[in-house]
Amino acid sequence: MWTLGKDTRRCLIFVALFLLCPSLLTLGALRHVSAVEFFPQGSMPFGKSYDDWAAKYWNWDVGMNTDQATPKPGGCVINSSNQLVMLLETADVTTPPTQSCQISANQGIIVPLWIGWCDTGSSRNFTEEQLALCAKQQNLGNIGSVVKVEGVPIAKLDASQTVNPGGKSVNYAVNSLANVTKFTSKQFTLTIPANTHKPNQVTGTWHAVSDGWWVFLKPLSPGQHTIFYNIRVAPTGALTSPGTSPHFADIIYNLQVK
Repeated sequence: MWTLGKDTRRCLIFVALFLLCPSLLTLGALRHVSAVEFFPQGSMPFGKSYDDWAAKYWNWDVGMNTDQATPKPGGCVINSSNQLVMLLETADVTTPPTQSCQISANQGIIVPLWIGWCDTGSSRNFTEEQLALCAKQQNLGNIGSVVKVEGVPIAKLDASQTVNPGGKSVNYAVNSLANVTKFTSKQFTLTIPANTHKPNQVTGTWHAVSDGWWVFLKPLSPGQHTIFYNIRVAPTGALTSPGTSPHFADIIYNLQVK
């Protein structure tokens, strides 16, 4: 029978702690990211419906001119004037410079993954039902996306949307959908200014309907946070919409939450 000396015991304790450190760090990271919470589908973030937030989002986005909507190094393209902060739309960019912004710990965050709209500016006789079908047809193809906070995935999208024969309806299929909200909005009022950064628009105030995939985050804890989100859209086969060009985007926001 033999016993360990004090120095040997100290050495073994040190080695055990060293081996456990990666596991402890991983658990800490998971606990930290698990603190990220989502507004569930059908809820009323800050007392407003998703329809209302989609209307606010598009009026902000379409209301920007080209300079305002163009991400710049060290810049901050964001709408932080509401209780839900609004980030860049993925259709507008590919790999923009990282945006660094400051928001409040009382504000939630809208992350737009792949969204579109139709309005009566170019289709003046469209009913709300026709606008909804038109909006869905802006988002055709195989759509893939992931959202990460502090480098850890928190939301995932893998779905497809295709036009059924006859073009009077859209088929929607999901391979994977985690913490992502898919919805077609009710009709709302959209104002398109003459200097909008969106090409080929009809200036004026119109009825509109939105369709797409979003992530609605509840307020983050105070401190520094990094949000990454991307989009991979393709026709059949590779991951983009047949109605547009194949599109790929990677977007990063460094957020100082106060």
